[in-house]
Amino acid sequence: MSKGRKALFDVLKTAFFLGIGILLIWLVVRNLTEKDKSEIFLSFSKANYGIIILIMLLGILSHVSRAIRWQIMIEPLGHKPRFLNTFMAVMVGYMANLAVPRIGEVTRCGILKRYENLPLDSVFGTVVVERIIDSFLLLVVSVITILWQFDVLSAKLFEAYHTLFKPAQSQDAFPIKTGLIISFCILILVLFLMRKSILQSKFALKFIEFLKGFSTGLSTITKLKKPYLFVFHSVLIWVIYFSGIYVGFMALPETSTLGIGASLAILFFGTFAFILVQGGIGAYQIIVQNTLIIYGISANVGYALGWIIWSSQTIAIIIGGLLSLILLPILNKKTNGISSNTSK
Repeated sequence: MSKGRKALFDVLKTAFFLGIGILLIWLVVRNLTEKDKSEIFLSFSKANYGIIILIMLLGILSHVSRAIRWQIMIEPLGHKPRFLNTFMAVMVGYMANLAVPRIGEVTRCGILKRYENLPLDSVFGTVVVERIIDSFLLLVVSVITILWQFDVLSAKLFEAYHTLFKPAQSQDAFPIKTGLIISFCILILVLFLMRKSILQSKFALKFIEFLKGFSTGLSTITKLKKPYLFVFHSVLIWVIYFSGIYVGFMALPETSTLGIGASLAILFFGTFAFILVQGGIGAYQIIVQNTLIIYGISANVGYALGWIIWSSQTIAIIIGGLLSLILLPILNKKTNGISSNTSK
C-alpha cells in the first residue's frame, strides 16, 4: 500500500470510528427534553472538580504502572529502556489511539525504537503479551462482577443474551447466512490452492521474518526476571481503573452513595466501550448511564457522570501525550537514542 493510500485509509478509519461515537451522542441528545438537558447541566454545575482532578491523577498513575510493567517485559530482550522514555511512549501511544484506533501500540513501540534503539518487532511482541494479560484480567473482573452483583445484573444479562442470540424471524435470514458460509468456504479453497505462491511472495517472506522477531517478544513472558513485580503491576493497573470509577462517584451528590458493586459493573461494561468505539466516545457515556439506571440513578445523572469520568481520563491522556511529545526530543538530545543493554 502506497503512503498516499495508507494516509487516506487512516483518515477514513478515524472518521468512521469517530463518526460512530458522534452518532451515539446524537442518538442520546436528540431525545433529550429541555428538562433533561437542564438536569444534565445542573449535574455538571454541582460536580466536585477536586474529585475530577483526582480521577486524572489516578489515570496518570495507571500509566506509570503500565510503563514499569512494560520495562519488566522488555528486560529479557537484553535491553533496559529508561523509565521516562517508556512512560512517555505509553502516554503518546494512548493519545494516538484517540486519533486512530489501535495505532497507539505501534506508535509507542516506534518511540522506543527511535529513542532507545530497541528492535521494533520484538518490542511489539511484548505489547501483544500485554493485551493478552489485560484480556485475562478483564475476564477475571467479569467473573468477580457477575458473582458479586448476580442478583442485580442477572436480569439485564439474560435480556441482553436473548436480544443478541434469539433466532432471526426474517425469511431472508437463511439465504443470507447460507451465502456467507459459501463465500467463506470459497475463500478458504482459493487460499489453499494458491498457498505456494502466497508463501513465496515478498510480502509473505517479510511477514515471516517479522513473526520471528515477534515471537521473541512473546517469549519474554517465560523469561521475566521480576515475575512477582510483573504480576503486582498487572493487578495494580486494574485496581487503579476501579479506583478511578469509585472515586468518580464522589463527583456528584446523587452517585456518592454507590459502592464497590456499581464500580465493578461500570469497570466491566465500560471497558467494552473503549474496545468497540474509538476512545470510547459516546459509547462509554451510554454504558455508564444504562448501568447506573440498574442501581437507581436517573438516566440524566448517569449520562452526566459518564461524561465526567470519560472527560477526566481523556484530558489527562491528551495533556500527558502532548507534554511527552514535547519532552522526548529535549530529554534525549545527548543520548542519540541508545538504550541501556543488559546483555553482554
